[in-house]
Amino acid sequence: MQIGEANPASTTGDQAMLPASFRLGDTDLAVWPDNHAAAPISASLMAIITFADWAVYHPALVEAALKAEKDPNLVVPLYRGLCGVKVRKIPEWSSPAAALIHARALMLAHRTLSRKPVYSDDNWGSIYRAGDHCMPHSHLRSNVSIVYMLDPGDGDPADPVAAKLCFSDPRIDACCPDDPGRVTRLMMPAMTPGTMLIFASDYVHSVNPYYGKRPRITLSWNITLERLPGRPGEGWT
Repeated sequence: MQIGEANPASTTGDQAMLPASFRLGDTDLAVWPDNHAAAPISASLMAIITFADWAVYHPALVEAALKAEKDPNLVVPLYRGLCGVKVRKIPEWSSPAAALIHARALMLAHRTLSRKPVYSDDNWGSIYRAGDHCMPHSHLRSNVSIVYMLDPGDGDPADPVAAKLCFSDPRIDACCPDDPGRVTRLMMPAMTPGTMLIFASDYVHSVNPYYGKRPRITLSWNITLERLPGRPGEGWT
């Protein structure tokens, strides 16, 4: 798959049912703001975008994530190496801000994959606290995956790569600067608040240990090009 927007907009897929905007308080925020486009950051399937209006909806989105964390129907108990506390079903967080960012993830996938129909097979928030990290893995049941930086938490002056999202895959050129196919360097995209990254779901990636006091919060999606039967696969997601 290659990044592109060649095909006309599709009338099928989860993205086809999205409104043009969501109202947050007294403000209408477009699902896809004008003058926004994702930029490729690798020769393989990977692109990144930062939404300029993130400060408008982030307080409500952080509040929704921390509230959802208290709902036993949404939380999946995991150990520290599996990305902190996982909070499922972002669209069910009863928050316009959550609905907005879910819509933006669908539209990013739709635009990146030549405007083909896309489906959210799974989506979740990851809330990291001190000691949480994510071991190397790839994602099942999906063509592309998306991660969104909601709150990077506290930085660590003694460790500049603490809590960084890392890719270590031989198919990513940036990971193999010395010899094609041999990983000798980690690729660590700059993930600031409001940044959304899309990548091929089979790329191996991880998150370094986090040591801050404030929660580090990211949101994630697994996106498919067709509706899959059954529930999302267990294990690494």
